Amino acid sequence: MEKFIKWLEEYYAPVATRIGEQRHLKAIRDGIVSLIPLLLMGSLFLIIAFPPIPALAKMVEPYVASLCSVNNATMGLMGLMASFSIAYSLANSYKMDPLGNGLISVATFMLATPFTKDGNITAGWMGSKGLFVAMIIAIFAVEVQRYMIRKNLVIRMPEGVPPAVARSFMSLIPGFITVTVVWFINSLLSLSATNVQDVIYKILAAPLLSLGGSLPAFLLAIFFAQLLWSIGIHGAALVGGVMSPVYLTLAQQNAAAKAAGLPIPNIVCQQLWDVYGNIGGSGATFALVLMLIFAARSTQLKALGKSGIGPACFAINEPILFGMPIVMNPVLMIPFIFAPLVSITIAYFAMDAGLVDKLFAMAPWTTPPIINAFLDSGDMRSAILQLFCFGVTGVIYYPFFRMWDDAKLKEEAGAKQNKKGDPNIIIGA
Repeated sequence: MEKFIKWLEEYYAPVATRIGEQRHLKAIRDGIVSLIPLLLMGSLFLIIAFPPIPALAKMVEPYVASLCSVNNATMGLMGLMASFSIAYSLANSYKMDPLGNGLISVATFMLATPFTKDGNITAGWMGSKGLFVAMIIAIFAVEVQRYMIRKNLVIRMPEGVPPAVARSFMSLIPGFITVTVVWFINSLLSLSATNVQDVIYKILAAPLLSLGGSLPAFLLAIFFAQLLWSIGIHGAALVGGVMSPVYLTLAQQNAAAKAAGLPIPNIVCQQLWDVYGNIGGSGATFALVLMLIFAARSTQLKALGKSGIGPACFAINEPILFGMPIVMNPVLMIPFIFAPLVSITIAYFAMDAGLVDKLFAMAPWTTPPIINAFLDSGDMRSAILQLFCFGVTGVIYYPFFRMWDDAKLKEEAGAKQNKKGDPNIIIGA
């Protein structure tokens, strides 16, 4: 096990860190993360529009369309907003004008989006369906401007000109080229009765969503996230930076289906990880925290459990990860990696069998267990399923917890014995 940990430190961690810190992936991650407050707002109104209590549902029925309009203006515009936020984030990392790049990206995204014969915007492409086009166009727009600035192919104003005006003129030629290229490609594609959005969705987005929405791919992503956490790297942030566009797209498809009164299509989505894979935080450690409080014989572990229970109720478990520790601990790494995988697998097949409803809303990730399962699905059976998964994770953690508790108990007993035998200690002094 020590050789395996050493291999992780020397080879796996550096590669994973470089991938996670890659400029374009980081810009995509930061750009999408900036949209989460809006997605949560949309989910809140969706929960209000479809309350899990029949009496409340009847009361709000006349206002469902109005309440769903908030979701349409937030989650339903994910692609449009991402075209701005990703370009803004990437330009900012290059120390370029983020606002100008963001606006050019939005204009180019709109140009790539098909309009109806009446000149209206096709709303379907504004949301998750257009997210992958938004990512590509945002990167393209920023990189064109960066290249032209490096080659000095921009309009530079005299020093006395206000900075905002100077930046606007500097963006003029790169923006013109970006818009023209996308317009030209879209015009060529229109001859075949298609468009940029449709082509990219079929070539890139649809296969990625199909692959990323499968249980094996989802479990593999979580496995790598847990493995990174085990060596002290924020695995959820790194893996999420790559996979969040897929999971949030699947989540938005569920929300849109719920708002339209259609069957919810996806089991795999961001909420599946949050609700069933992060019970008490990464690694589903809530059961472990309760063991520390009620079953630990070691004074150190019992005290750690008492200090960790509060944060764990809100899915924050760094005190446990670094206090036990789980990080770099060959004993506890095993259940830490496999407990969420087993929990998510159980939840997946329960939803697939129709035993519980699929997840459509998105409560904040800090929402306590039981409550988040209920809110995200509107189904009390989901809360019961989460309790069952909690029990399963406890069974997985228990033998490893007992081994670690025994080891700590021996350490404490040895420390007491050494203290008693220390000739420098004066009894009663």
